[in-house]
Amino acid sequence: MSSQLSKDASTNFLPKIYTNDPILFRSYVNKKVTLTTEDGNVHIGIVYTIDPVSESVVLMQSKGGEDAMLMKIIMRSAIKSIDCSLENEMPLPEMFVTPIEKMSKEELLERKNSVFKLLTDSQFPVTEENGILLIEDTVRIEPPYRPENCICLNSTILSRMQDIVSRAYN
Repeated sequence: MSSQLSKDASTNFLPKIYTNDPILFRSYVNKKVTLTTEDGNVHIGIVYTIDPVSESVVLMQSKGGEDAMLMKIIMRSAIKSIDCSLENEMPLPEMFVTPIEKMSKEELLERKNSVFKLLTDSQFPVTEENGILLIEDTVRIEPPYRPENCICLNSTILSRMQDIVSRAYN
């Protein structure tokens, strides 16, 4: 009996993150929910994520058309209840994806040649393989040849190469 009491007492002092049910939180993600707040407001949307520490809910709501979405963050202290629909998971748009640039082949070739010339003028041993610019076996610059298209495992070299490639657009 005393061991049960000490076990219960020890869990009362644990931070809430250690006693939350992450599987329950995960079951809400990508599901349509009706969330009622303490002030009586009702929010209907799709759960993007739930912060396991603060228990805040990131809710995505349709904004007029299907393409536009509105993001709301609702703090746990404001939530009175969450009712999850039994529907299947709803697809959500990617939030932080850079838009794909539409370029003609001529523009892409001009950009590649501009970056290639800049690198060779800076005395880097640049080669090209299947449209990808390579510097030794260390750096790859993929189309559309912007700083964010530089790939390198060494963060110092990557930063330096991104600085150099950005000069091609100034």
